[in-house]
Amino acid sequence: MKMIKLSPSRAIAGGLLTMMMLLAVPAVAEDQPVLKSQPQRVFARPTALRISPANAAKVARQVWLNETGGNRNAITAWNATEDFASLGIGHFIWFSDGLETRFQESFPDMLTYLRSQGARLPRWLDQDPIPPSPWRTKAQFDSAFHAPRMVDLRRFLLATMDLQAQYLVVRLNNALPRMLADLNDRKARAHVKRQFQRVAAGSPDLYPLIDYVNFKGEGISDSETFPNRRTGVPEGWGLKHVLLAMTGRATGTDQVLREFSESARFVLQRRIANNPRDRRWQRGWMRRVDTYRRPLP
Repeated sequence: MKMIKLSPSRAIAGGLLTMMMLLAVPAVAEDQPVLKSQPQRVFARPTALRISPANAAKVARQVWLNETGGNRNAITAWNATEDFASLGIGHFIWFSDGLETRFQESFPDMLTYLRSQGARLPRWLDQDPIPPSPWRTKAQFDSAFHAPRMVDLRRFLLATMDLQAQYLVVRLNNALPRMLADLNDRKARAHVKRQFQRVAAGSPDLYPLIDYVNFKGEGISDSETFPNRRTGVPEGWGLKHVLLAMTGRATGTDQVLREFSESARFVLQRRIANNPRDRRWQRGWMRRVDTYRRPLP
């Protein structure tokens, strides 16, 4: 992924937001469109995945637990090794003005989606486009943690958890065409599509797919790979790689979810083998993918 430099105008990158807004229709709609990635190939348009309000509540809670450990205050966070805030159930990242990073900002798009669905943003955030983060450093963020703006933001994020889960479904619907467009081999494209549809059909709440693509991305960025320590071949850990590693054909929920969980475990352990510094995250990562083995209670 190339370095991204945000301009003072904070113009939102048109392609991603446009795709999301066109997909942002109520979860009960019968035919939601899924837009294709720009513009390499054209694929058949699948029916968009959706979840019920009851499942959105369950998914929101589990994603929130995965990211925060159930700490309500941790819905607004700043990780010690990062240069930006992480907010909401999915720890969507938010940049201060002018920040240069290889990561893709997601918090402004999430807020724009919530507003399109009728959520009332805090007044200081309710602008078009969404303003940059007012905190430039972790020290500034920590010192403002109990200030009125931050308290207001946490209250808003805790009140919109279910809607944030629906935003993650929008991202998931965009993931499949993006992954397919990234694959040059026709058989690999067919395999990824087949396994994606298999997991979607076998998962009553779509939680494993929703969480993993938020957790580790689609797997389409060259920068999100490490060379195999023996062969030197770059190996990734995104959703695309999890699906490529799956080989089963069984359609039962137990079999499908177990295989998806084990495949996610495999690609993450491969990442750790290729980059041993990531071993510090192993226990948490394995605990997270183990939650994919069964439908949410």
